[in-house]
Amino acid sequence: MKPGKPLKPNKTSLIVLFLIATALLTGRQLVAVPPDLTQSNAVDRERTYNLGATGLRGWIDTKPANFLDSAQGRTTTASRQILVTHVGAKSPADGVMKVDDVILGVGGKYFTDDARKSIGTAITESEKTGALWLTRWRAGKIENVQLKLRVMGSYSATAPYSCPKSKLIFDDACRVLEREPLHEDLWGAINGLALLASGKPEFLPKVQAFARKMAPSTLKLELKDGMVIWDWGYRNLFLCEYYLLTGDKEVWHAINEYTVTLAKGQSMYGTFGHGIANLTPDGQLHGSIPPYGPVNAAGLIGNLAIVMGKKCGVADPEVDAAIDRASKFFGYYVDKGAIPYGEHMPWPYHDNNGKNAMAAVLFGVQGNRLTETKYFAKMVTASYENREYGHTGQGFSYLWGALGANVGGPAAASAFFKEAAWHLDLVRRCNGSFTYDGGEQYGPGKTDDNTYDGKSGYYGLSPTASYVLTYALPLKKLFITGRNANPANWLSQTDVAEAIASGRFDVDCKKKTTKEIVAALGDWSPIVRGWAAEELAKRSEAKAMVPQLITMAEGPAALIRQGACETLGYIKSAEALPVLVRLLTHEDRWLRVKAANALKNMGDMAKPVVPDMLKAVAKTAEPLQPIVWADPIQLTHGELAAALFQGLLRNSTKDIDPELLYPAIRAISRNADGMARATLRDLFEHRLTVEDVQALAPDILAAVKTRCPADTMFGNEIRMGGFKALTKYHFKEGIEAGVLFAKTQGGHGSENRTGEIMKEIVTYGTVARTVLPELRALLAGYQANEGFPGELNQRRITAVENAIKSIEAATTQPELRTITPVPLNK
Repeated sequence: MKPGKPLKPNKTSLIVLFLIATALLTGRQLVAVPPDLTQSNAVDRERTYNLGATGLRGWIDTKPANFLDSAQGRTTTASRQILVTHVGAKSPADGVMKVDDVILGVGGKYFTDDARKSIGTAITESEKTGALWLTRWRAGKIENVQLKLRVMGSYSATAPYSCPKSKLIFDDACRVLEREPLHEDLWGAINGLALLASGKPEFLPKVQAFARKMAPSTLKLELKDGMVIWDWGYRNLFLCEYYLLTGDKEVWHAINEYTVTLAKGQSMYGTFGHGIANLTPDGQLHGSIPPYGPVNAAGLIGNLAIVMGKKCGVADPEVDAAIDRASKFFGYYVDKGAIPYGEHMPWPYHDNNGKNAMAAVLFGVQGNRLTETKYFAKMVTASYENREYGHTGQGFSYLWGALGANVGGPAAASAFFKEAAWHLDLVRRCNGSFTYDGGEQYGPGKTDDNTYDGKSGYYGLSPTASYVLTYALPLKKLFITGRNANPANWLSQTDVAEAIASGRFDVDCKKKTTKEIVAALGDWSPIVRGWAAEELAKRSEAKAMVPQLITMAEGPAALIRQGACETLGYIKSAEALPVLVRLLTHEDRWLRVKAANALKNMGDMAKPVVPDMLKAVAKTAEPLQPIVWADPIQLTHGELAAALFQGLLRNSTKDIDPELLYPAIRAISRNADGMARATLRDLFEHRLTVEDVQALAPDILAAVKTRCPADTMFGNEIRMGGFKALTKYHFKEGIEAGVLFAKTQGGHGSENRTGEIMKEIVTYGTVARTVLPELRALLAGYQANEGFPGELNQRRITAVENAIKSIEAATTQPELRTITPVPLNK
């Protein structure tokens, strides 16, 4: 039925009223009023959204109210209009809509909520009958117009399983995918996986030829640094799935070589960077990932490729050891949060650009890792709001999200799919292809045509291939899409319902009773526990509940302990200080983290327990080897370090007893984690007296010379701080330490650090001439450098050249000190 005559809105004032009403009803922060596109359409037309199978793209206001909203996918919440920026030729919109039209609503009603989500939902509904009614503004005139969409039917309750609409979408997308190029790189490997997942025998000759190209007999992989893990991981994953599906022995040699080489290139922690790990100091395999540091989006697939290689029959001691290391490292994040960017603290969301989904598949294909598999599958099922947020964009979220939920079984996949259906229909075009709409962290995309152009997608990732894999789940042709899945890993209906409820808890919690919020402190989801803690602390009755929370924080249930401890930190009650101090050494390491964070949140109120915190940080230090897999990166210790030296002691340590301060500093300087060590940089560089440096000099010198084994992205911070502490007071050992520091600089940020190091060495004047031969050798190395970008390398060259000239011209030197350790009791 055609909608009636549209109402005439009072434009901007109407939008303001809607936003105010929404804020009052939900308690949410009021966002900036979006622009009235009927008054001005001067917007960035490079950043637009696809509008489903209409043939339209449009500009939609993107202003999340806060960081949480952006991470939860609520990036266009305030939008109430859509500016048409593209109309596809021969599409349903052709002849009905024009560029610069403004869509004010759907179904004869103006948008009263997120315009993007509203039109996505309307498209899903309209594909049942084929009629989509839009309220169109054009040159001052408002009218309802109809677009005739293809009739697709409804999604079934079990979609994409047993769903005719899903099958239609899948078949259309496969026809598009068949025409896409197969590049011999990781992006081509993903297209190859999608073609295999389709189960269409007519694709096999094309895939066979491609697989054999990806597995040349001349393949000779080398263990050398570079951007290799992305390529090796996805190539081997494709080759393994192809081999297990076809048995084609022509590719087995490549699978063997990729698998073993990946296993040998893995770090001691089971991680990868963009490239492989360094050798250990004694020349063995499995050292640290060099700076820039680990990149889990690459490393998870590298590790998955090793697991798949073993399934193909690759037998090597390195393979089993690598699978064990990776499983221990990524298993550490169970019950803590989302897999982070690298060797860091977990992210406080149910997923982040698909890494939890990758982890779910990694554990799921092993078949026997039930705890880890169920946790990550449940987290992904709850992540339906997180799909549109991630570093560099969301491409891997769209590629892996549904696959990760599917690890939890068909019911989990269907629940995830149902919540994401509006988005799936919004990014699908009328020719059967899919778009990638996403920017850094969140936001619209840049593609503005309506045909596949070979360039669309996420850094070359075909969005159509991504969604073919999603819609191919019912076929279970590949291990990553459910082949031979262990039903013991599947989530129960209760688990699925809990996951869906957890995914929207940050909004729903406003309507819950305090009793319900207290119960949520023990929720299965660490994300919900955090949200519940924040919500409870805001309520008027929170302070009166402190005694109850103290009892809960030392109770028998681990999850409730953690949630209660987190709440105490937000409430900021001095009454909680004794229990928080006790928890700093609790056997539950994650409870220690929550206690340290709580004390940091309490700010100056926690100053009376600083001595106890210093004792705890010295007491809980652990050796670098053997790795303690209960906390491989020593994040627990690092969070206490941050609470002290980036929190309570961030401005001064003047009145702190050295007998407490020095052991704490020594312990942190030996932590495995570069970020934990980095908490000392400001202290070393700016706040240590000469007496402090004299007492700590051997430890400071060791921190400069010896790089951290974990989280190397931040490993240079303590080194720079320690080096400047030595040079500030002209300890002669600082000269050689600086040269060694400079020699170990390469890649990310080294062009700046090299200049800083050289300036410090120059302050030694004539005595620095002892290292001129080493500086000239360093200069020659930079001049011969071929792998570092020219302009950045020139900055290193210039810095060393200037230092050499200054030292050669020097006529004086400062009074030097030398390291002579002072007993602690003096």
